[in-house]
Amino acid sequence: LGWTLYQEGRLSEAEFEQRSLAAAERRVFGSKNEETIGTMGDLATTLGEEGHLAEAEKVQRDVLEIQKRVLGAESHYTLISMNNLATLLLKQHRVEEAEKLQEDTLEIQRRVFGPENLTTIHYMMNVAQMKGEMGADDDAVKLSIQLLDLEHRVLDPDSPEAAETTYNL
Repeated sequence: LGWTLYQEGRLSEAEFEQRSLAAAERRVFGSKNEETIGTMGDLATTLGEEGHLAEAEKVQRDVLEIQKRVLGAESHYTLISMNNLATLLLKQHRVEEAEKLQEDTLEIQRRVFGPENLTTIHYMMNVAQMKGEMGADDDAVKLSIQLLDLEHRVLDPDSPEAAETTYNL
């Protein structure tokens, strides 16, 4: 229910439901349970969208720490949490921290899941966009060209992803 409310833009209601569900899941399953961790990640996303960035960051860091211990540093879900934390850091204008975390996420994603994985491509796009926003235009262009070549090989050249990369170039 919480995620559905989030998707409908009913953020305060989503937050209430996610907090309630997370508390119940912690009581019943424990804080290291995958369902509990997932609900906490959803709560962090909701808090971030509401602009409660400090609390969202704390919750997301807690989720990430538990995921690293329980699922491992190379788990798909751990990498999603790393990317989500980078997004929260960027929203707080902590660009250098966000960039480092996104680059770390991309490096692990490439190594574990391969360069042609769709999530790897998504993370590559995030890093390229961040470099452009930081004014590292040469790095952003270089990475975007690599990304566009990869998207043309893996995806339909007319895909929305390839169009966005072309636009960003």
